Order: sequence, then C-alpha cells, then structure tokens
Amino acid sequence: MWTIEYQEDNLVSRHPGAFPVILCCPHGGSEQPEGVPERSGSNPDCRPISKRRDNHTLEITTRVAQRILDVFGEAPYVVIAEFHRKYIDANRERKCAFEVPAAQKYYDEYHNTIRSFVDDVRVETGGVGLLFDIHGTLVIPEDEADLYLGTDNKKTVARLLQFDPQALWRRRGLRGFLGPEAAGYIISPKRPDIPENKEVDGGHTVKTYGSSTPDGVDAIQFEIASTLRDDRDKRTALIENLAYAIGNFAARYINAQSIPRGGRPSVPRRS
Repeated sequence: MWTIEYQEDNLVSRHPGAFPVILCCPHGGSEQPEGVPERSGSNPDCRPISKRRDNHTLEITTRVAQRILDVFGEAPYVVIAEFHRKYIDANRERKCAFEVPAAQKYYDEYHNTIRSFVDDVRVETGGVGLLFDIHGTLVIPEDEADLYLGTDNKKTVARLLQFDPQALWRRRGLRGFLGPEAAGYIISPKRPDIPENKEVDGGHTVKTYGSSTPDGVDAIQFEIASTLRDDRDKRTALIENLAYAIGNFAARYINAQSIPRGGRPSVPRRS
C-alpha cells in the first residue's frame, strides 16, 4: 500500500496528487513561525480575529486523503498550514491574516501552493475540479448540525450547479452521501431553499479559488462540529465517510464534465 508523503516548506505541507480534488487545512497547525508574534487584532479594517486552533482537522485532512488513495487508487492534492492560527490566519485576505512582515512568506507559501495546485488540476481536466477547505466549529445553537457546508451561498460552486443545479442535493450528491439517510449526519443548510449560515458560509479560500472566479474550481468549505472531531470513534467514522463521499462525488461530477469527446480543451495557466 502506498502511503502519501508530504513535503514541507515555510511551515506548509503539501502533496501534489493525481485525483482532481484539493484538500486544504488552514487552521490545524501548531507551530510558531520564526519572528512572528501572536496577532493582536488591532487592525480596525478587519473583523474580530479568532486564535483558536481547529482541533483534529489536520489529522482528518491527512487521513481522508490517505483513504481516498486507498479506495479510489489516486491521491488528492493536499495543502496544510502547519503554523498556528494565532500567528497567521491562512483563511483571511492578506491584510487581515497577519500583522508583521516576517509572516508574509508563510502566508504566501500556503496560498501560492493552492494556486499552483488549482492550476494543475484545471490543466489536467480542462478546467474542472473540486476544492474542500476543512475547518472545525462548535455546534451553532440556533442551527444544530454535524457538518456545515459553505459555498458563499452557491457562488463558489457556480460551475457545478450550472452543470447540475441539484448536484449537492441528489441522493448521489454530496449531501446525499453524507446526510441522514446514508452516513447519518445532519448537514446545514438542511434544505436547498435555506441560505447558508452566515457564520460558516465560506471564507477567503473558497471565495478566491472557487468557480465564482474564472480561473477557479468548485470549492466547498467543510465546517466539522466539535462533537464529531473530539470523539475518537466518531472522528474515525467521519474520516471514512468523508473519503467515500468526496471520492464518489468527484468521480461522478468531474468525470462527467472534464473531457469532452474530441479531446481535452486547452486551459491556459495563470501567469
């Protein structure tokens, strides 16, 4: 069995895969970048900061990637911020992500890696791919769920929904594979006509690399409730279910869109 290996530069671990899926983990790291103090949150142009680490999301990301390889025969692309969120928030725009110049190279390493992987996927498939940004959250009292999906209210999956408006909701769609009738999870939003919860409706990464942009791929932010992440048995089951759902969903929709008859279209790289 092949085990996924990671290369690390500037506290960013990455694996260039073959499966046209990118897994990102911005808030699971624990390292302090050299010369970078904790953020103070003093920039008045930025919303209040969070310094909380998303516990177990790094483990979930790497184990989901490995299970995708084990089950589907190809590894996804993976990008992990090893630095702690209290120093740099990789899921914010640059001006709000860090506060000292020494932090820039770590932030840029993370986003340049994602950009490179998105470009690689688009070239390989003719412009189609999926990005999953993996986060952790507390259960939101007024919207109790196990998993919260954020797409900037469908904007970051615009291409996917143009191809199939019910792609996320079908029995063999993403929610179908993970929902109560299959894997047993409660997913927010609970119906197609309900807006995404504004607390977890998709951040900087999915907005930057999603298909709302001309050089993006379809991107979804996964917010995993602490009730699943902090229980070892539930976490193990979740990893298996996520790998199955992501792999099958990708195989169903990317293959259907990517290579038309007559050959693969040319997709220019971002300069």
